[in-house]
Amino acid sequence: MITVTAEQMRNIDKYAIEKIGIPSIVLMENAKNAMINYIPLDGYEKYIIVAGVGNNGGDALAMARDLILEEKETYIYIAGNLEKASKDFKINYNILKNIGGNIIVLENKDDLLKLKENLGEDSIVIDGIFGTGLNSGIRGIIFEIIDLLNSSNAFIFSIDIPSGLDADTGAIHGTSVNADLVVTLGLMKKGLLNYEGEVMVEKIGIPKQAVEAVLG
Repeated sequence: MITVTAEQMRNIDKYAIEKIGIPSIVLMENAKNAMINYIPLDGYEKYIIVAGVGNNGGDALAMARDLILEEKETYIYIAGNLEKASKDFKINYNILKNIGGNIIVLENKDDLLKLKENLGEDSIVIDGIFGTGLNSGIRGIIFEIIDLLNSSNAFIFSIDIPSGLDADTGAIHGTSVNADLVVTLGLMKKGLLNYEGEVMVEKIGIPKQAVEAVLG
């Protein structure tokens, strides 16, 4: 099995986008299509999306879109500054607004209480706060959000890597989401090799040429 660092995976993505010509939003849609199959449409009352404002969060919002179209009770919580959102995040964010998605930006204690009220055994959480680019300690309201998720009885699904886990080493940056299931995208990340939860690898349409160009 091929394993990669966060930088190697970024370079593979970059090659696929810039050299081969695959639009980044297509890769995001492919990622959504691969991951949504792991989300059961029965057995849960509430679907809780917790998304950062990068492309990991964009993946989460794309999944939220499908859940809304399936008429599931879906709550979307944004953890981060929308003014700093990535291009592909904004595309999915605007779609969700246009279809009436239930979106709450987590900014204060009252917002955290709204999240806490929705977390329970009848809930499944999709964690898209941070991806493989995280390289500093988590603090402030993001720390509190992750603490809420970990102290709940909800089933937690993490996109690509549990938020807070180092993609290269598996170290924890202050705190980390305790995911029941991780679906990592493209190739296995080195930091997930010893992860205690279940980890699956899903392809997202990156051609072999991109992998070979970066890894040799």
